[in-house]
Amino acid sequence: MKKLSVIILISFLSISLFAQESIEIDFEINQNSNQLVLDSVLIENTTATCDTMIYYPNTTLNLNMLSGIEELYSQNKLHVRANYPNPFDAYSIIELYVPEQTVQFSIYDIQGKSVLEKEIICGSGLQQFKFHAGAEAQYLIKVKSGNQNTSLQLMHSGDTGSKAQIEHLGKISEAKNTTQKANGFSFTSGDQLNFTAWVIACGTVESTNASAQPEGSEIISFDFTHLSNLQASTPEIDEIIPGENEITWKWSDVSDSDGYKYAYVNDYETATDIGTTTQMTTDDLSAGTNYKLFIWAYNDCGESHALEMYQATSAIPFTQDENDTITNAPSNSSMAVMNIFEQPDSIILRTPSTNVLFDEENLDYLVERMQSTVSAESGVGIAAPQVGINRLVIWVQRYDIGAIMHPWEVYYNPRIVNYSDTVVYKNDGCLSVPTSGDYPEIEGFSYRAIWVDVEYYTETGEKVVERINHQYTAHIFQHEIDHLNAVMFFDRQVEEGKDRFTIIEGDSYEGLPTID
Repeated sequence: MKKLSVIILISFLSISLFAQESIEIDFEINQNSNQLVLDSVLIENTTATCDTMIYYPNTTLNLNMLSGIEELYSQNKLHVRANYPNPFDAYSIIELYVPEQTVQFSIYDIQGKSVLEKEIICGSGLQQFKFHAGAEAQYLIKVKSGNQNTSLQLMHSGDTGSKAQIEHLGKISEAKNTTQKANGFSFTSGDQLNFTAWVIACGTVESTNASAQPEGSEIISFDFTHLSNLQASTPEIDEIIPGENEITWKWSDVSDSDGYKYAYVNDYETATDIGTTTQMTTDDLSAGTNYKLFIWAYNDCGESHALEMYQATSAIPFTQDENDTITNAPSNSSMAVMNIFEQPDSIILRTPSTNVLFDEENLDYLVERMQSTVSAESGVGIAAPQVGINRLVIWVQRYDIGAIMHPWEVYYNPRIVNYSDTVVYKNDGCLSVPTSGDYPEIEGFSYRAIWVDVEYYTETGEKVVERINHQYTAHIFQHEIDHLNAVMFFDRQVEEGKDRFTIIEGDSYEGLPTID
């Protein structure tokens, strides 16, 4: 039995008007392989006559009885109601509250490839649209009105060779009770809940049901063990052997597969078929550099989920030039800060950095001088490339720790392993981007995730993975790790991949120093 991290948080009114309690409903899926994932779950409250839909992996749902759809309307927010039917055969109805006069639809298939881009002038208010499916089994629809974004996932169970289309059916004069109450999904302890779960097995949409009357936290199990035709199971990591300029990757043999494909990005369509072999070696790599490899098993039903393998090649010691730069002054003295507008400084800042060895003779010397440098410049973070050393070392002032004094911490070989899908456009700056004298002034803003998961090593070589939820601190981590990857803050001023994110407005971190 495979337990999925699919949690719904359902809030309901207690005796006090503003007091809320919550229960957690956790889902698990019983299956014959590791390939089935809950694509969506319909939750019907037959007691209160309302329902809602959740989608994997966006499966954490916060339902607040004090704020429903009507409140969203009054606040002029873009809002999407659960589409119906879903899964669907030929078409599905989408109802949106549109705050502006126009709405933009960006529709993608499961691989993230664009299927349709369409802008519709519909007027503001509660609007109804009809989505006609093409040949894909799943669609992700990104919706934008003004500067607001939202999204929904649709599952297509029919078979059609036509192209995906979306049409405007008109404005809805009043809130309908098709899939939700006007005040949204509601729940009171003991209500009868019916659950319908959908998965895709061998290219076919399959479903099963469950029910409960929760009075506290509960696990709902969906049984799919009756399914026998399934896509291949996902391989598991067997062994990864790093060298200075090569990596050997090994994975487990999958009994229900016909072969394997690999790619260096998570894109099965461009992956290379390597037959039934369960290992490969990549060579001509740079020392001390991080690499990824994605492996898929496949059979007649389709491909498995991607096995993501991550490994760094072996790091090499500091070069003589690096040692000379580090030790050309006392360990408590600051270092020259690289200037993006000058050569050869800009070459260093635009060169990706490599890992450090923890037993490096002058590593502590470098770390001490980096801290002296950022303190002298009154910054909130610094990366080794900014002092002329292309190595993965950063200092960050932790504004998420301490009420008055915020400690400084050093991180070795850090990388960001996960970003929030919500980004904010906030003020930024950089010690390596002068804004006075003969240098051009660059606008100090950038798009940043509101939280990140950071993997790093401590000075003792201990590996740590930490979620940085504090927005300002997360911004500092992103800024400094960008330096390690040869990215400047002004590179983040373009809304690259903006359709993948929810963008919220921002200006400055009130009461906090400018990030530089």
